[in-house]
Amino acid sequence: MRRFWPWIVLAVLAALSVALAQSGGGFGGSAPSSPPSGSGGGYGGGGYGSGWGGGGGFPSFGFFPVVGGGGGGGLFGILIVVVFVLIAMSALRRSTAGIGGGRAVRGDARAVKVQLLLSEGDMVKRDLQRVAAQGETGSAAGLTRMLNEAALSVLRHPERWSYGFLEQTAGDPQSAGAQVGAWATEARSAFTDQTTANYGGFQQGSPRLSKREEGGVYLAVTIAVAAYRLAPLGNGSGSSVDAEALRQALFALAGVQPGELIRMEVAWSPDVEGEFLTEDQALLKYPRLHPL
Repeated sequence: MRRFWPWIVLAVLAALSVALAQSGGGFGGSAPSSPPSGSGGGYGGGGYGSGWGGGGGFPSFGFFPVVGGGGGGGLFGILIVVVFVLIAMSALRRSTAGIGGGRAVRGDARAVKVQLLLSEGDMVKRDLQRVAAQGETGSAAGLTRMLNEAALSVLRHPERWSYGFLEQTAGDPQSAGAQVGAWATEARSAFTDQTTANYGGFQQGSPRLSKREEGGVYLAVTIAVAAYRLAPLGNGSGSSVDAEALRQALFALAGVQPGELIRMEVAWSPDVEGEFLTEDQALLKYPRLHPL
C-alpha cells in the first residue's frame, strides 16, 4: 500500500489544482513617452518662438521702429516689446501647466487602484473582453480609450457592486507606474489561466466553455492607473471602502486624457463563459475587499 501513496498524493494535488484553477483576462501597458513640447503646442513653427535673434537679449523683428528714433515710433516699439514679453510669459506658464502636446503635468503623479466584486457580472465581463479584442495598446490614445471604456462599463452597473476597495498613492511618475505594475501582478496572481489578453501588441482571446460551479455568482474586476492630474479621491487617504469614493474614482478614470496617462492595467476573473467565483473564493483571493 505504501508504494501507492505517492500516486495517491499526486492525484489529490491534481484534483485540488483543477478545483482551484481559475481563468482570467487582462489588458494594459505604459503610454509611450513623448518629449516635452517647449512651444506649448499652440505656439510652434513660425510663431513667437522663431523670432528670437541669435546674439541679442531682445528679438529682432525687422519691422520695429528703432527705440529713440523719431517721436512716437520709439514708444510704439517699446509697447510691442512689452506685449511680446507678456505673451511669451503667458505661453511659458501654459506650457508648464501642461497645455499642449506634452505630458499634462510635469510634477507629481498619482496611482489609483479600484477593485470591485460584482454579482452576476456577465455584461461587464463581455464588455471587457470586447475592449481587449478591439483595443490598441501601442499608443497613449489607444490605451486611454481602453481605460475609459473599462471604467464606464463598471460604472454602468452599480447595482452589481457587492464588495469593493480603493487604494491610491502619490509620487513621481516612475514610482506611480511601478505601483500600478505591482497591483496588476497581484490581481493576475489570483487566476491560473489567462484566456484573454492584450499587452503591447500581444493578443489572446480563446475563452472556453466552463460548467458553472454551484454558488458561483461573482466577478472580480481590478482597474489600476498611474496618471497626472488625478486629484486625491475619497477621503484623500491611502485607501477607502466607500461606494461613493469608488464611484468618484471610476468617473475620474473614465475622464483620463492621453496626455495624462502614464500606465494602466485592467484585470478580471473569471474570464470564461459561465464561470464565476463563489463568495468564499472571492474573499480568499481578494482579502482587502469590503462589503458596500
